[in-house]
Amino acid sequence: MKAFITARFDTAQLDRLTKSGFKVEQGGFGITGVKLNQAELIEKFQDVDVAIIEFENITQEVISASKSLKIIACLRNEPGASTDIAAATKQGVPVLFTPGRNAVAVAEYTLGLMISIARSIPTTHHLLRYTEDLTAVNYSDKTGDRKNVTSEWSMDPGAPFQRFQGDELMGKTVGIVGAGFIGQEIAKRVAALGMNVIAFDPYANTENLAKLSIKVVDLDTLSKSSDFIVMAAKVTSESTGVFSAKQFAQMKSTAYFINTARAALVDYDALIEVLSANKIAGAALDVYPTEPLPSQSALRKLNNVVLSPHLAGATHQVVDHHSKMVVDDLIDILNKKTVKRVSNPEVLEQFMKNGGLS
Repeated sequence: MKAFITARFDTAQLDRLTKSGFKVEQGGFGITGVKLNQAELIEKFQDVDVAIIEFENITQEVISASKSLKIIACLRNEPGASTDIAAATKQGVPVLFTPGRNAVAVAEYTLGLMISIARSIPTTHHLLRYTEDLTAVNYSDKTGDRKNVTSEWSMDPGAPFQRFQGDELMGKTVGIVGAGFIGQEIAKRVAALGMNVIAFDPYANTENLAKLSIKVVDLDTLSKSSDFIVMAAKVTSESTGVFSAKQFAQMKSTAYFINTARAALVDYDALIEVLSANKIAGAALDVYPTEPLPSQSALRKLNNVVLSPHLAGATHQVVDHHSKMVVDDLIDILNKKTVKRVSNPEVLEQFMKNGGLS
């Protein structure tokens, strides 16, 4: 059996795959940082049994032209972002995926953004490192001799201590929109800091979430009650634009808005409007309607935002996680065992009845 891997991949898991009987070839984004185009993918897939991809686009044309292809493994939370699942289903090709591969990474980053916006960390870092704004304060000094003073920031009204007093997280309420893998990992971390957790998720298992001390509420209640609102849902036809102008209007004036999920969940025009009018305390954002964030974006002109370039899921360990998940599943398929991380389970069921990878 031959596997062609274009995803970023852990070497230890590559060794497991080889020892399981796969002849492995690598190329594309995971090796060069450049995605293979459609023609290149079709050429590479001609004698491939398993395609393991991450960012390459596996279109209907690629799938139709790849007659030997038995399994596609898309190493993403949402495989439809890279793979035409309908075309794979039509051709009888199971599509494996790796839900939750970056849940820990995104949860930790979200917590970092919450603290960053609540305590003005990026702003004060920038001012202290790149400007004289925080060091050019007119210090009061009755003696005129400060040579023996080793640490005494000014307490004057314009000094950092006065200008950048922030908010503690302990005792505050976090409202999480979307209580899946990522939402639950966020909940674990903020609860450990003494925060109260509520969530909106129409598909949530309330009993399971209760075990994590997460109270499920409706969206209006979440919008009105939360001190921090965190987007953690995946984009579907139902969730697109779920956080609208109505929800922003319901937020506390002291509340913060965090988005490390997807821009399509949010009305960004409404967000910019409430931020510009200081109707909420601030926002920390990792995703945008247009990426990279345009130079003329209104978000770049606001003082009550923290901006990052879609980095929440970017850790070395994510590669370890998704590599292990897919190798575990491929080995299970080889051993005729059931796997659950598959986008079209009915196709996998028939595939296994027809002999699987043997």
